[in-house]
Amino acid sequence: MIEDQIKKLVEEHYEGGEAGILLLSQIGMRLTKEGLWPPANDKRTLYEAAEATPDIAVVRDESAKSFIAVVKAGEEQRAVRAIADRQKRYFLRTLPRAFLLAFTLDIADGQVMSVRLGAKISYLAGPVAEEGTIVVDQDLRLPDLDVSDLGELPQADVEKLDTNIRAWCERHHVDPDSLSRVHSKPSSTAPKALSTTQSSALERLYAAQDPEVAKRLSVPIDIALVLSRMP
Repeated sequence: MIEDQIKKLVEEHYEGGEAGILLLSQIGMRLTKEGLWPPANDKRTLYEAAEATPDIAVVRDESAKSFIAVVKAGEEQRAVRAIADRQKRYFLRTLPRAFLLAFTLDIADGQVMSVRLGAKISYLAGPVAEEGTIVVDQDLRLPDLDVSDLGELPQADVEKLDTNIRAWCERHHVDPDSLSRVHSKPSSTAPKALSTTQSSALERLYAAQDPEVAKRLSVPIDIALVLSRMP
């Protein structure tokens, strides 16, 4: 039964205890590569098959429904934490680099860090905040935090940076979404949002990734062909 194979993959993945979160798409790719998916005479989706598998839990990210975590039963909070971390990293990646640096650059004693919001966000450090800028409060700054690669940033640092930025936005009456929605530059290579009712499993796999990850994602041709036919 396909449920036995799914359960085996989940148990093997988490056997060491330190493994990252296992995604349903990864299970699908593994089963397809081994010639086990889709099984004959079984019309269920992989999601339905995984839900029917005993001793495992399937947790969907409601903000990106193709991001589906699979964990052992009883460890659902592990999936919830992974989904929250993904959402925070995604939010931070949408912010202009200058805005992130305003929170993380080290400055000399007596200096004040501030940001200027507009068509182009910029940061300024000086003895006093310039007119038209907003101070980045010292208690919310994280000097020397390396934000050059948000994908490699430890989960605790992601949590702290996200929390502090949102606290700053609330304190200064700034809509967090406006920082990325208004000022981010659309990428011509970024995958477009897709309707889950009209897209294939392959399209949804790409849509669930962050733009930079999607551009580097390589799916073997045999697996891509199978996923492209899956509803």
